[in-house]
Amino acid sequence: MSFIDQHEIEKNYNKIDDIWTEDDPWHYYTLKKIQNFIKKETKKINFNYNFRVLNAGSAGNEYGIKCKEHIHVDIIEKDIINKPYYIVGSIEKLPLKKNEINFILCVGSVINYTDAMLSIREFNRLTEKNGYLILEFENSYSYEYFLTDSFKKTANIVTTFYKGEEEKVWVYSHKYIKKLLESNNFKILKSNNFHILSPLIYKITKNDKFASKFSFFDKVLAKIPIIKNYSSNVILLCQKI
Repeated sequence: MSFIDQHEIEKNYNKIDDIWTEDDPWHYYTLKKIQNFIKKETKKINFNYNFRVLNAGSAGNEYGIKCKEHIHVDIIEKDIINKPYYIVGSIEKLPLKKNEINFILCVGSVINYTDAMLSIREFNRLTEKNGYLILEFENSYSYEYFLTDSFKKTANIVTTFYKGEEEKVWVYSHKYIKKLLESNNFKILKSNNFHILSPLIYKITKNDKFASKFSFFDKVLAKIPIIKNYSSNVILLCQKI
């Protein structure tokens, strides 16, 4: 399914020293939302130091998680090579045993660079029963894609923005991701939607720094069932059943 050039991704990200920077307010806000979700939800799930964590597409970021074994996975070697446990490769297929992971973390829209079906299937294979998954992804219902062929599509490749440059990623509908999770034995326990109004402002202005100011409205809009579905980003806490 995937037609994203992984070598091009490696080339682009090898040039970046810090993925999340304050001079990129759109993605820095994304980082803060991810960090807050992880901190809040891991406190509730009896997360302890005996856990084996698989951080899928980590870029070396541990998000404050303390555990027995933190396995970093990334296609960019430079970001993880100094970690005690790491795998350089794709999250679609990993050299690990079945059911040996307690908790998988896949954030930073990592899954949007991959075939979501293959990645979530692999997460199912690796996660033990009653284990957890936190997954964040970019949603095709985002108003960034309004009036394009990608809007509300199950899956489609789009050209979006990152640090002032264009990049190609897959976008997936929130309905499709939830269906994939359910078919792979993951029950969704908690969800959070963000970048709801800001994509529409970006669509109009093509100015991501200006549009990011409208993320302030997420606090209200994320509580409105229909409107929140049009968010650019969705983060989910799931449990394997």
